[in-house]
Amino acid sequence: MNKVILYVAASLDGFIADINGKVDWLWMPNDPDDILGYRKLKNRIGTIVMGSKSYQQALTFGPWEWSDKHTYVFTSKPLRTDLTCVEFISQSPQEFIENFRRAGKSKDIWLFGGAALAASFAQVRLIDEIVLTSVPITLGDGILLNLPWHDFMLQSEIQCMEGLIQKTYFLN
Repeated sequence: MNKVILYVAASLDGFIADINGKVDWLWMPNDPDDILGYRKLKNRIGTIVMGSKSYQQALTFGPWEWSDKHTYVFTSKPLRTDLTCVEFISQSPQEFIENFRRAGKSKDIWLFGGAALAASFAQVRLIDEIVLTSVPITLGDGILLNLPWHDFMLQSEIQCMEGLIQKTYFLN
């Protein structure tokens, strides 16, 4: 069965974005050995899900990096795109996962963000794995990753390059 994987970075004080919803404080470290597992993640997933604010943020990163993955953007607003791999939906997380699994998709799902969508998936126990990378910076305020952590068990913790610490959790 497909797994839903929340692969996300947060500041040391738990924020995944600053007060304005920006993530320009993040950087992609030089990781030729894929210690952070981003390349493995990209090979493991076939689908990306994200909220509309995360989608708008991702559009600012440059050319769409995930054109080989179908991306579902959860939104209640009418949005438009020229990207053929992006689809806007207004389903609940439960409806989406039921339909997705019924369609027989074989690869895993990357829950890209944001915080509200991650919380809505977690509240109904639809996140199977969390890969959380702590970035050595404090923001003081912003958008918190507020999940029911008691539902998850720490599987591993690795200290990476440039002060990054990555923890992997699985659903209990």
